[in-house]
Amino acid sequence: MSIKNIVLAFDGSDGSNKALRWTIDFAKENRAQTHITTIFESMALLAIETASNVTALEKSRRAHISELTDLAKSLYTEHNVPATVVTLEGNPADAIIKYAQKINADIIICGTRGHGGFGALLLGSVAHKLVTYSKIPVLVVK
Repeated sequence: MSIKNIVLAFDGSDGSNKALRWTIDFAKENRAQTHITTIFESMALLAIETASNVTALEKSRRAHISELTDLAKSLYTEHNVPATVVTLEGNPADAIIKYAQKINADIIICGTRGHGGFGALLLGSVAHKLVTYSKIPVLVVK
């Protein structure tokens, strides 16, 4: 199986940082393109917050995502490995699977645990959903 198109699920957590570093070497060995995906989950549905607080929080979260992806992209650049950064919106697993299908990815790579609520026990909720629902092979980096 030839792997030329990789989707990396990245949220800046320890697990996704391990996956990022592992994927750099894997992509280099396979001369593959990596699509570093991050997820922006809108807070618009939070009824507790006022509109201005939600807007400020979303702006802050977008800035944080940008910082994370800039750092991730710079690591790929340092290793001369081609990568693009994509920020997706919505449910993390669903958005990653849809994007991977759209670009005809050969594999999805993720870490074991991310920044999900309460640290998602064992495998992590996003990784678990990717493994369960994706028709594209998923590699989980421990």
